[in-house]
Amino acid sequence: MNGTGLKLLFLLVALFGLSACETTEQRTQTALALTPEHFKSTAILVEDDSGGTALISTKSGFQQKQGLLRMVYDDNFLRAIIDKKTGNVTYQVYQSIYYQASAWRFYRKANYETPDGPESIDAKFLRPPLAHNFDCPDHTSSACTYNENVGFSVDRDLLDRIASTYEPEKSVMWRFSFIPRVGDEFYGGLLVAEIVGFLQTVDSYKKSAGT
Repeated sequence: MNGTGLKLLFLLVALFGLSACETTEQRTQTALALTPEHFKSTAILVEDDSGGTALISTKSGFQQKQGLLRMVYDDNFLRAIIDKKTGNVTYQVYQSIYYQASAWRFYRKANYETPDGPESIDAKFLRPPLAHNFDCPDHTSSACTYNENVGFSVDRDLLDRIASTYEPEKSVMWRFSFIPRVGDEFYGGLLVAEIVGFLQTVDSYKKSAGT
């Protein structure tokens, strides 16, 4: 194998190697330990005084690290964009998707669970997509790794209904998926405990800010 091939092999192992991943039992125990209080204490608040908004997210609540470099892939979390003047809130699901392919998949639709059955909505890019180039400058090699950061808006009423199903000591998840133009559907989900802690954080901020 030449030097380029060895470099490519090392990078792929570092990115997608499972040598440091948790077992299913360990992941289950970790999920059970993530309570609403945990997501409240780890919530991120960023205030933009010039824009008159505040951003609350659960990005630091839980991140699964993989491979030799302990990288975070396929991460998801909730975001709330609060208008500090009106008190109006936009709620979003944010999903980072990594995949290896020979071309972009372009995830443009999302399906998600509701108490009344599945719903569909347009997904949108929340950050410019990136191609991590591993010896595929023309994006014609299956060894090219792509990253799309996409999301969808969700109503507060639905989040409240999901949050009302929370039961301590149960790692119940709210499921959703993203549909690409071409390629495989991506399946994701968020712990109901994360939704509960997130909503409590938003409400606490609004109360303290008087919005």
